[in-house]
Amino acid sequence: MSPFPTWKPGDRIADRFSLVEELGVGGMGAVWRATQLNLGRDLALKLLLPEYAASPGARARFEREARVASALKHPNAVQIYDFGEDDGQLFIAMELLEGVTLRSIVDEHLPPQPLERTLRILSQIAEVLLVAHEMHLVHRDLKPENVFLERTPQGQERVVVVDFGLAFIRGRKDSGRLTREGVAMGTPDYMSPEQAAGDDDVGSPADVYSLGCILYEMLTTQVPFRGNSVQVITQQLFSAPTPPSEARKDLRIPRELEELCLRMLSKRAAERPAMDVVHGLLSHLDPSAEKRERGRDGVFLEGRAARMISTVRPAKNARTLSDPYATPDGVEPVQLAVVGELAGELGLGLGANGLIAFIVSPDQPIDGADAIFAPGAEKEALEALAAHGVPLVTDAETGDMGRVTELLRAGVDEVVHRPIRAEDLSKKVWRAIRRHRRRKTG
Repeated sequence: MSPFPTWKPGDRIADRFSLVEELGVGGMGAVWRATQLNLGRDLALKLLLPEYAASPGARARFEREARVASALKHPNAVQIYDFGEDDGQLFIAMELLEGVTLRSIVDEHLPPQPLERTLRILSQIAEVLLVAHEMHLVHRDLKPENVFLERTPQGQERVVVVDFGLAFIRGRKDSGRLTREGVAMGTPDYMSPEQAAGDDDVGSPADVYSLGCILYEMLTTQVPFRGNSVQVITQQLFSAPTPPSEARKDLRIPRELEELCLRMLSKRAAERPAMDVVHGLLSHLDPSAEKRERGRDGVFLEGRAARMISTVRPAKNARTLSDPYATPDGVEPVQLAVVGELAGELGLGLGANGLIAFIVSPDQPIDGADAIFAPGAEKEALEALAAHGVPLVTDAETGDMGRVTELLRAGVDEVVHRPIRAEDLSKKVWRAIRRHRRRKTG
């Protein structure tokens, strides 16, 4: 129970929330399971602890957490329902999560998780952070305690990033940073060098670094640096991490993941991969990534966004390879410009997934395409195609991480494995389309 027993079950907040039981206390707030009386639903209610009620800084930070978290709309981010004040008591009403934190399965006293689950969890974290970074939101306190794992009604594992108490959104006066220059904020074990140094300019690379620490810990069951807080912060600033394969010689750690992890843990923020590259590489390595792209009824999740895309005519003189009528129920077809060769069966398979494929030559204007697929294209050609501003997909051999990294840096949105299957390519295209739509509407 809370060391500050201010509230008890049955207490009401703002005349519409009834407290049920305390779920935990940390930082500046206590989280309670509560019932929203006017809607009859259970939720989590975060309350500012009374010893902080008179602190303008604490109140501003609490309010900013509500604003920042509510601005992020994503299935892997905790949903904020309401924020307010009741007789001096600040509260945040949010989604009630049923499950455990990542900390409960990741610890030096526990065995490492299966690689597939590690990739599945990390790619979902990277997905929500990618969206956050696109809207200039930086979490700044990413750690296993702030990652929640719960089961959906369909039995899938949902990963949810919570606790935006240190987060900020660049350029917004109501959601900007509250820390002072020279003051380190965060958790030492997962703190980026720039945070450890108390730098004022802490951006999205800090989240990449923290996610790299989590990746390291999930691979080895150990954090990159160990010791007391001062020792860990010093190592975050000046020491290179031991490669995961050397830290745990008894484990088989894929070389590609180790290379990605060490790049994410670069001391210089500019040398770390951007979150879209991290997400792309994790998804590329995760064999289960495509399974999560289906909704409750088996329709691609991207299809819900794709329904809002207006169908356009193929480019003039383009050779259509798929049947425009062979699309899944409720999914409006979109136009996929193919720069290169595409087998007839593959084209028909794309049509069955809501994509009308048509061939264009590399020097032909991409007219009326919703996405581009350029199999076998080189970096220079891909950079030119990326300039069209529509989703771009290409291919690579499984395990060729050097090419995948090069492709993502060239502006490619998704990479499909060879040999190419229609279902795999369709999912990659729909995912790229969804991401582009989110950037335009965000």
